[in-house]
Amino acid sequence: MANKVKVGLTYFPLEVNFFDDIKIRKLIKYQGCKSISIYTLLLCNIYQNGYYMLWDNELPFIISEKTGYEEGYIKEVILSCFSIGLFNKNMYDENKVITSKGIQDRYSLICKQSKKKAEISEFSLINSEELGNNTEGMPINTEELAQRKVKEIKEKEIVIGADAPKHPPKSIETLEKRETDFYNSIAGYKDVYPKELLRAFFDYWREPNKSKSKMKFEQEKTWELKLRLERWANNDFNKKNNQQNGGVQNSWGNSAKKPHDTSRTQPGTRAPL
Repeated sequence: MANKVKVGLTYFPLEVNFFDDIKIRKLIKYQGCKSISIYTLLLCNIYQNGYYMLWDNELPFIISEKTGYEEGYIKEVILSCFSIGLFNKNMYDENKVITSKGIQDRYSLICKQSKKKAEISEFSLINSEELGNNTEGMPINTEELAQRKVKEIKEKEIVIGADAPKHPPKSIETLEKRETDFYNSIAGYKDVYPKELLRAFFDYWREPNKSKSKMKFEQEKTWELKLRLERWANNDFNKKNNQQNGGVQNSWGNSAKKPHDTSRTQPGTRAPL
């Protein structure tokens, strides 16, 4: 019996200008440096089996187990990879396949250098002219490869879980704008509450989640700024603030004014507290 031809690779190159790639820079900006380890791990899984991999609902768990990152964050990183173009989104939408032309080009080059035929027939993003006429090395058993694909499809549910984000994660620029809007809405109460109280309130509720897609207050089921400020003003922080001011009564007592109108604040700027 002939030896089974190994389809996957034992190594793949990482260019020295890896971090100069605009797509890598976007991934880091949107999802943080941790996202690079997730992307690299996905590349390892792809090249280990060839030049593509099928989506599996267990994939976020597997990556989470190896990296220690939360599954929700991993899903957002993967969606970012599709949105940015590190993986081909159309190929995923049509076939639930994770790959890219760059991955296939690199796979073809390595196979050529190692004198192994680069048989990229399934889910190919490379033109036949680009593949060339490399006939060196043992041929790949395409029938067996097709059978393996069918088996994987039957064994695994190739759909994204219901809890996966339906849209690409919001960018950091969008988060910064929402943070400024939140700041300005709080500044509207500068004549009602002490500025130290408003600053502490803002610093607490603006804290972003790990994926930097939402602030703390945006994760609340309900949110009414006026009521939240009233509760905040009556907690231990306010008592401490009054003690520091020599037991002065609440600044929102009988002389409290209406919230300052922030409608004229220029877009992208913060009203002074």
